[in-house]
Amino acid sequence: MQPSDSTPVLTPSELLAYRRANGQLPNFPAPRAVIFAPQKSLADYVLRRHSVKRVKGFLGEFYLLKRTSGQVALSTGFGIGAPVIAGLADEFVALGAKQFFLIGMAGSLHPDLFTGSLVISTDALRGEGVSQHYLPPSASVESDAGMTRGLAEMLSKRTPPPRQGRTWTTDAPFRELREVVRTRQREGVLAVDMESAALLSVARSYDLPAAAAFSIADQLSDGHWRMARDLRPAQHGLTVLFDAALEVLMS
Repeated sequence: MQPSDSTPVLTPSELLAYRRANGQLPNFPAPRAVIFAPQKSLADYVLRRHSVKRVKGFLGEFYLLKRTSGQVALSTGFGIGAPVIAGLADEFVALGAKQFFLIGMAGSLHPDLFTGSLVISTDALRGEGVSQHYLPPSASVESDAGMTRGLAEMLSKRTPPPRQGRTWTTDAPFRELREVVRTRQREGVLAVDMESAALLSVARSYDLPAAAAFSIADQLSDGHWRMARDLRPAQHGLTVLFDAALEVLMS
C-alpha cells in the first residue's frame, strides 16, 4: 500500500531503525519514562548522585538510571529550545517511552517569584512554532494533572511551596516584548521558558502523560530584565525538582 500524501516522509521509528542498522544505536530495553534536563548543572548533579548506564545514538547524552533498573532515563546536553526537545520526544516515544518530565530554568513574570523559586506548569501558552505541527490550534496545552499533582504533593512541605499555574513558551527570548510581558503578567502567567509547550504537545499527540517544572533563574516582571549575580539558588531548585520528579515516576 502506498503511503498517503498526509503521512510524514520520515518517521522517528524509521530513523531509529536506520541508526541501529548502521551500528549507531544499540538494542536495549526502553525506559518507561524520560526526564529532560537542559541545564548542565542539573546533569552534573544527577551523574554525581546516581549510577547510570550511558546509551549512545541520541542527540546530546542519554543515561539509564540504574536505581530504577533502567526504567527512568535522563536526556541532557542537547541544547535548548522547542524543536530539539520535540524531536527527541518523538524519538523516545518510538523507542518505547511512555512518560516525560521537563526540569529546567525559566524567567519569572511575577515580582514575588525570585531566583530559586519553583514553578510547576499546569499548562503552557503555545508561543513557539513546533506545537502547531502536533495539535490543532489552541492557546495552550495542559500538563498531565496526575503528574503535576504528584510533584506538588512531594514538595508540599517545602517553604515556600512551589507555585502552580500557567507558563509561556517562546522561541525568541530576545523578542519578549515589554507590552507582551506585561500582558502575560496581568493574565497571571507565572514564567516564560523555551521548551514546555513543545514537549507537552508531542506527548499529547500520542496521548501520553508529560509535565514540566521550573526553577526561576531571571526576572522579567514589569517589563524589566534582571539576572541574579548568584545562580546557585536556581541550580539548587533544579535538584529539588529532579529528586521529586524521580520519586513521582517511581511511585
